[in-house]
Order: sequence, then structure tokens, then C-alpha cells
Amino acid sequence: MAKLKVAKVNEIPEAGIKKVMVDGEPVALYKVEGKIYATTNICTHEMCELDQNHMMHGDVVECTCHGSQFNIKTGANVLPPAAEPLKIYKVNVEGDEVFVEA
Repeated sequence: MAKLKVAKVNEIPEAGIKKVMVDGEPVALYKVEGKIYATTNICTHEMCELDQNHMMHGDVVECTCHGSQFNIKTGANVLPPAAEPLKIYKVNVEGDEVFVEA
């Protein structure tokens, strides 16, 4: 697996999303209580982009297109209508730089 530099820590808003591209795939970076997480940026229900259609509830992201909710730490779907989990990515922070394994 390749470790790719995708952002600086201060570019990711607390309780928000920063969209980045990893090997041609849209990835959502989240910062919750100062820790960085990464999932695919595409909701598994109707393919809405999470960075454009979301509300954060702690470590759960809600896709505001249709209300699906996912745990950003595990990718697990915690509220339908989505049935499939989000793909998660391993994140490493080195100094102020954020790396994602792809």
C-alpha cells in the first residue's frame, strides 16, 4: 500500500469534511476532537457527495440527501436507507501533514 500526502491538519475543519483525491477516488477527511479519519466521499445509498451534503453528529456523518448515517471510524452504516458501509482509509499524521494509505 502506498502512503500518500493529502492535506495539512489545519486544512481540515473540526467537525467538518475536506474532500481530497486518493488514486483517483474521492475521499472525505474528517477531524473529530483533533483526530483525523478518512472514508470514501460517496454515500453508498444514492451516490451523493458527503462533503457537499452532510451533518456531523460526533463520529457519525449523516448524508443529508436521504438521511443515511455512517460511523466515520469504522465506516459502518448506523441508520438506513443505505445498506452498505463506507470504505475507510488508514490515516497517519506526521507533524502537520496528513497521509492516507491507498
